[in-house]
Amino acid sequence: MSYQMKFSLLNLIIWLVVAVLFLSVFLTGNTIENWGDNHAKTLILAFLFAIGYLGQLILRIIFRKRKNVIIRDERDEYFLNKALTSSFVATLIYVFIVAISLYTYYEKSGLIPVAWIWFIAYSLIIVANIFTSGFAIFFYRKGGN
Repeated sequence: MSYQMKFSLLNLIIWLVVAVLFLSVFLTGNTIENWGDNHAKTLILAFLFAIGYLGQLILRIIFRKRKNVIIRDERDEYFLNKALTSSFVATLIYVFIVAISLYTYYEKSGLIPVAWIWFIAYSLIIVANIFTSGFAIFFYRKGGN
């Protein structure tokens, strides 16, 4: 298994954990209705993203410290470019589906709770990281790595 494949796998695990915890915090209780009044959940979500970004930073530091090892070659660049292209398209589709779903659901009332806008913003970061790592793993496996 190449170093880039290992990095993608560990990065995927980090962001999947963040995603599960994010959904469990965001979708419990009256978070949607009381978004502005619940500062504890806002801080918890910020902490979760700090965990995700710090975990990603630590992975990058660890994987750059390898001596006398080829960390990335042409195949890695090819797989990563395909993964980024695919994750970009998948992320755009995700945003479109969520936005249209919220519009359709709240169309009659004319107002979407502000918590859903925060949900889109937070989840977009999670989804982009998961899609990028997931597609990288997919293309590495498809390419025989």
